[in-house]
Amino acid sequence: ETVVEYFGRGMVRGSTHVYLGEEAIADGVCRELRPDDYVLSTHRGHGHCIAKGADIDRMLAEVLGRATGYCRGKGGSMHIADFALGVLGANGEVAGGIPIAAGAGMAIRLIKKTDQVVACFFGDGASNRGAFHEGLNWAAVYQLPIVFVIEHNCYASTMPTTASTAVRDIAARA
Repeated sequence: ETVVEYFGRGMVRGSTHVYLGEEAIADGVCRELRPDDYVLSTHRGHGHCIAKGADIDRMLAEVLGRATGYCRGKGGSMHIADFALGVLGANGEVAGGIPIAAGAGMAIRLIKKTDQVVACFFGDGASNRGAFHEGLNWAAVYQLPIVFVIEHNCYASTMPTTASTAVRDIAARA
């Protein structure tokens, strides 16, 4: 809500996409993750970062472009990352985190050889992108330790999912 207020006052450069109304999703998923598990976020990544344990003051500094932010103010609202928390980053590209999650899952499987997991959040609009199909296929072929989380709000930007997706249950595409 503070980000919305600051954006309205012109204090936030560029664009911002808040996570209002979706908080229970990130909380429920991240509550089950261990500190060494990873998260890949979306352009609505504030809730994912908070649920994974990010410092809110440092997040706000990032949103406001301050050097005390997570990425020294250079990432802004849509690109908060903290590898120490396992937050591998948010992505302004719709479905952009999915292939990154596949890479992180592959690194866990082949290099780290741990029982870590990757939680990859994305919206229903991402299910219509090539990265969705490629990333989920790669994860399935190699049985990677990834939990794909569809944050289904029935819209891809301004288009209803019913007008842009041939299946009712997006999870069926997996």
